[in-house]
Amino acid sequence: MQQVIFGIHPIINLLKYNPLSCKRIFISKNRKHTTQIAELFYYIKKYDITTKKVCKTWLDKQTNNHVHQGIIAYITQKLYYHQNHITSLLTKITSPLILILDNITDPHNLGACIRSAVAAKVNIIILPKHSSAKINSVVTKISCGAIHMIPIIYVSNINNIIVLLKKYKINIIGADGHSNTIIYDYHLQYPICLIVGSENKGIRQSIKKQCDILCKIPLSEKINSLNVSVATGIFLFEIIRQKNFK
Repeated sequence: MQQVIFGIHPIINLLKYNPLSCKRIFISKNRKHTTQIAELFYYIKKYDITTKKVCKTWLDKQTNNHVHQGIIAYITQKLYYHQNHITSLLTKITSPLILILDNITDPHNLGACIRSAVAAKVNIIILPKHSSAKINSVVTKISCGAIHMIPIIYVSNINNIIVLLKKYKINIIGADGHSNTIIYDYHLQYPICLIVGSENKGIRQSIKKQCDILCKIPLSEKINSLNVSVATGIFLFEIIRQKNFK
């Protein structure tokens, strides 16, 4: 089964981290030569990938008129880790940082969260199978191809996964705007699993009960919430800051 991805950064990152999945690349006849295009063709030549020049109208049709930057790639469907792989992954990671995204159904938000997670050196991303956006061309584009750089695991029951993580002595930190604990005031200790919920609903109550601590980001009284991808980035980089400046 093939999937379309588009945009210069996602495709370059695909060729850097998962080149064998790329089957063919289509480039607009009017695409100007840039440093990024030169980098792209370096990988195209290195991995002997077939390319074809096409008109913009054809690219628009293939991407449902999304912003494709004059380039798309056909790839084999990304093979995801199964939840049974979590244990084997944990045994290979010293002091892991894990991100659970609960009920993130907007693909733009999911893509942005994945990009932030890779930037913050998260080891594993876990998503609920039945209440999450799926990885598609939009998520890939927004993540700038970061989906190819990290294990992403869809699971049937988040609560069961938390029980498993606790067996590995992983501290479960929940993001909750109603908490009395400010993230900057709490001493975050690795290994860590950060759980972030959707902007509207937050983390489900059953999941909150399993968290070791619930923390919030202090906000102005004029604003009661942040976009989930922004909040995720703030939480993750506070975790990194505390780790680096102990």
